[in-house]
Amino acid sequence: MKKALLIFIFGFFTTIIFAQTKTELQTVELQKPILEYISKNFNGYSIDKVFKVDAKGVITYDVCVNKDKTHEKLFFDKDGKFLRKESCSLECCQGPVKK
Repeated sequence: MKKALLIFIFGFFTTIIFAQTKTELQTVELQKPILEYISKNFNGYSIDKVFKVDAKGVITYDVCVNKDKTHEKLFFDKDGKFLRKESCSLECCQGPVKK
């Protein structure tokens, strides 16, 4: 019983400490600087998925784009400033989503 209680408490506090919500957005909800960056630097790519990520109050945006068989995940800060990109598969942008 004590072991089960300790596991529960550890899991509960780990969830709180590393809490993050990932909410799917519509493309039209993206900030203008993000859309302009994608248009300029990823011409010909389409936007597949858009996520707003809140990691303990730090807001970022993950935008999944593709062109033919090339898939990229772009990361932006809360103000729409480009942070980085990662090559990925289409599946990397289709994880569990909280709404």
